[in-house]
Amino acid sequence: MLRIAPSLLVFVLAAGCYSKGEGDRLASRIEDLEARVERVESGMQEQLERAEEKLAELERVLEQATAVVTRNSADLGTQVQSLQEQLQSTQGELAEVQNELRQTQRAVAEQQQALSTQVTQVARRAGVDMPLEASEIPEDRNEHFRAASRAFAAGDQSRSRALFREYVRRYAQDERADDALIQIGKSYLEQSRPANALQEFRRVITSYRESDSLDDALFYMGEAFFALHSCTDARGAYEALLSGHRQSPYAAQARNRLREMRGSARASCTS
Repeated sequence: MLRIAPSLLVFVLAAGCYSKGEGDRLASRIEDLEARVERVESGMQEQLERAEEKLAELERVLEQATAVVTRNSADLGTQVQSLQEQLQSTQGELAEVQNELRQTQRAVAEQQQALSTQVTQVARRAGVDMPLEASEIPEDRNEHFRAASRAFAAGDQSRSRALFREYVRRYAQDERADDALIQIGKSYLEQSRPANALQEFRRVITSYRESDSLDDALFYMGEAFFALHSCTDARGAYEALLSGHRQSPYAAQARNRLREMRGSARASCTS
């Protein structure tokens, strides 16, 4: 606080620098100044105290806020950790479900494949013509024909027909295409389906006129007609065989059939 000592004021006055009136005014001003300084200092002290109180309050608030944040952060961290654990658990369960689903799908696919194979086998044994999978058809031409022949010899007529038909489709100009058609017709005869067999033998005669299997086609055509009790048509097939292919290995059988139709078998003829 600003202070002017009275002794200094006396010294100034004594020195004659100021008159008494001026000295009084100066003293009054000094007192006013001191009063003002005292008021300012008092106000500043109050402001300082209030500032200190505010600072202390802020420190308390900050401390509380820090505690709250710390506590909330800890709670939040716990919640986050819990959520992460739940997420991991859910992801694990989802992975297990997906794995089980894939296994189930594979099992169902395998069962369907096994059932389809079983149905196909049963259908083929019953003589129903079933389509072949691409994997069942040999790529090699010779192996293809051998596979069809093996199926025929094994009595799997449906499979043999499917293979022989595919052989004719792929290799229509092959020298064994006509033989494949003969085998298809014979497979129908094996299953007592002469009407179906006739179509295949006729196809040999119409599509492969230069075939060395025409005598086969004529003989088995006669057999198909005979099975259908159509003796007139059967006789025509046998006679065509004997007329055009006298040296055929089927000639003797054709003569025997003709004799049968002239004898007791004639009663079974419808035409």
